Amino acid sequence: MYKVFLADDEIVVREGIRSNFPWEQTDFVLAGEAPDGEIALSMLQDIKPDILITDIRMPFMDGLELCRAVSATMPWMYIVILSGYDDFSYAREAISLGVKEYLLKPVSVQELLHVLGRSAEVIREDKRRQANLRTFRDQLLCSGQLLKQRLVEDVIAGAPEADLMERARALRMSLVAGKYLTMVVDLGQEPMSVEESRAAESVLCRLAESSGGTVCLGQVQGRFVMLVMGDDDTDIEERTYGLAQAVKFDVERNTELRPVIAIGTTVRTLAGVPLSYADACALLHTLKEAEGVNRGRSIMGVLDIAPKDSMTLANVKVPQIYEKLKNANDAEIDAILSGYLSSIGQTAAQSKLMINYIFVDIVLSASRIIRDAGGNPQEIIPSAFEPEGESATAATLAEAMAMARELLARAIRFRDEQGSARYGVVIRKAKHFIDQNFANPDLTLKDVAGQVALSNNHFCTVFSQETGVTFTEYLTGMRMTRAKELLRDRQMRTSDVAFAVGYNDPHYFSYLFKKNTGLSPRDYRKEEA
Repeated sequence: MYKVFLADDEIVVREGIRSNFPWEQTDFVLAGEAPDGEIALSMLQDIKPDILITDIRMPFMDGLELCRAVSATMPWMYIVILSGYDDFSYAREAISLGVKEYLLKPVSVQELLHVLGRSAEVIREDKRRQANLRTFRDQLLCSGQLLKQRLVEDVIAGAPEADLMERARALRMSLVAGKYLTMVVDLGQEPMSVEESRAAESVLCRLAESSGGTVCLGQVQGRFVMLVMGDDDTDIEERTYGLAQAVKFDVERNTELRPVIAIGTTVRTLAGVPLSYADACALLHTLKEAEGVNRGRSIMGVLDIAPKDSMTLANVKVPQIYEKLKNANDAEIDAILSGYLSSIGQTAAQSKLMINYIFVDIVLSASRIIRDAGGNPQEIIPSAFEPEGESATAATLAEAMAMARELLARAIRFRDEQGSARYGVVIRKAKHFIDQNFANPDLTLKDVAGQVALSNNHFCTVFSQETGVTFTEYLTGMRMTRAKELLRDRQMRTSDVAFAVGYNDPHYFSYLFKKNTGLSPRDYRKEEA
């Protein structure tokens, strides 16, 4: 089935397409609709349809602006322009944005059926083309993508900035930005066929190319790495989580692969990119080895495991042991401690003074891990392990390491538990806000994301991963549940029920109610009588 989304500010047009088109007799399903571009974009990020039908003239965000945003962030989407304005300038600009079809109102059922049929064929052909290895390699060479990939690899390797900037200019790209971070994509399947790998790489190339120069693709140590550039922390967060969702959706849509995506630390300079990559790799390892609360998560960023203000690592001098421990799991503690001792030297490590120093250093690192996760070290670490406590020293190095091993395990366990607890709070707060405001017909994903202080895409990712449903599905379910309660009151008209649960268009409410329950509001009332 192909999911279709409709954006038009005219209720009559939306109702006509929704009611008159024979959806149930085709391979198409109406996945959602919106009265303006701003609401539509928020819903598109959540629903991710295959085909967008949009009017040109709409309030707040018009159709062309919506097309620009969709082409940059969801390039797989097939866009059909629907307009009552027979103006070539609109058609010309629409074509420049990758719009494939331009229809004038009023549109007949037959016309729309032909357009959707052509859309489906283009989508199928696009999948076949991506699977063609020779065509794919030719496309890479023509676009200079292979040279761009090597450039990204050298950025991550820490090559001199002047050399990187010169090479970027030669490729007609810019590496100048206010903020940078890396996103590591693990395709999640071994062994993997060449066809699957190339199809996934084709998807990543397309997403990078459509970003307008804000995303560059590379391969490091057998994994795909996407360098994301933005103006500030908010901008780069929105870009990155939107990109992560697009990667997951488009790779799964075109292959049998199930990618796992780790987002590294945000840094200010190109010189800091290797740090971002190291953090992303460490986080990816945690994701792939996750058990319990983190199992099943396919997208996670450093922001998801610690408060924002604790992750400006590029500007903070941290102990070497802390750098190694901050993203470690329990199984890695012994190896890290062993490497730490080796760097000090066996002779020095045997002195009483050095034993005390090592122990205090490890306790302080464990305390920082707890603070970064929002906890109080005094409550998590027993008093016997605190630097000032009577048991803070050990007679031998072996005793010190045994005590250090235990407290680090406590700190890391607390940190891992907070990854889930933090978003438990976010989800509870989001659900409470939705519960209080679902009757507002203007309620959008953007409103809820603002309430929990996350960007739209970040919230969309967290909500769907934590609840198992999209924001739109949850909101619709909430409204339908309340509608069932109100329909039992035979004194209320169906139109009044629609308004009471957040729908200005009673016909659209009836359509959604039947789609979700299998019964029209009238038939539901009869069954409940």
